[in-house]
Amino acid sequence: MAARNITAVSRKKDTMEVWWVAPNGSVQDAYWYETGGGWKQFELAPAGSATAGGIAAVSRIPTSMEIWWVGPKGSVEGAYWYETSNQGWQRYQIAPPGSAAIGTPISVVSRIPTSMELWWVGPDGSVQDAYWYDNGKGWQRFQLAGPGSAAIGGIAATARIPGSMEIWWVAPNGSVQDAYWYETGGGWNRFELAPAGSATAGGIAAVSRIPTSMELWYIAPDGSVQDAYWYDNKKGWQHFQLAPAKSATAGGIGAVSRISTSMELWWVGPDGSVQDAYWYDNGKGWQYFQLAGPTNASPRGIATTSRIPGSMEIWWIGANGSVQDSYWYDSKPWNQFQLAGAGSAG
Repeated sequence: MAARNITAVSRKKDTMEVWWVAPNGSVQDAYWYETGGGWKQFELAPAGSATAGGIAAVSRIPTSMEIWWVGPKGSVEGAYWYETSNQGWQRYQIAPPGSAAIGTPISVVSRIPTSMELWWVGPDGSVQDAYWYDNGKGWQRFQLAGPGSAAIGGIAATARIPGSMEIWWVAPNGSVQDAYWYETGGGWNRFELAPAGSATAGGIAAVSRIPTSMELWYIAPDGSVQDAYWYDNKKGWQHFQLAPAKSATAGGIGAVSRISTSMELWWVGPDGSVQDAYWYDNGKGWQYFQLAGPTNASPRGIATTSRIPGSMEIWWIGANGSVQDSYWYDSKPWNQFQLAGAGSAG
């Protein structure tokens, strides 16, 4: 099981923000504005606030961001920021100690500007759900899947349309489980997307590039990268192998869709390299290349964002605990730099 210790958002086109858990359990924040001055960093939560593992963020509106992490006693902690407030970041606890498994991933979506939904794995292997609506009632919680349902590993979610959400996780037997919800009623429904032995308790990533499609990637026990995709054409989910055995290590995997006709995926290779696979709706299929060479990355997380259609940015935790940044602009090659020095990230 590999922890995912880094997350990022772009709340509007001229800014990005990235967070990670430091070795001392603090939560670190780095932000960038196009107006100049480069990247700035500060400590969002002090030492002892977070455990290595789940950290997730979302921006439901351009003037706000929210981030969550797991505390050392298994609580789920949150922090939020509003541009219209002069109070800076505010913190709160969404779930008390003992609510989350140490090392659990966290996944979040905001399907509409007035709502957010969050998932994590409980100490008993249940899948926990917390949701919020801008109606003054605060956060509400329920159990989405019972004890023994999930391994302490990958969990991913997306909202392809405002009236629906879908979430995937890896079960203890290595199957990939799927739960979906539609606003039209009926509550949450579940099914098995991939059978026992399909996935490791590590990375899983998903995107929805168009409202009628979703795509999911996960790492198999043999180190291959598996792809499952769905179109709203009544054919159900289709599966194929994106990268062969020994391509990936359980842990860091991330994806983004910067435009409706393209997707890009990154993962950490067994040699600590960062691998890139990209797809365009041009009939050429998936293409591959190595973004960063051997010993560059640890399997402790990849974070991605696309702040504008002509750019992508990816962050990962280096083998030496540094935070590495690689960015791309349309018609230009990838560039890489170190955002935070060795020993910065757990």
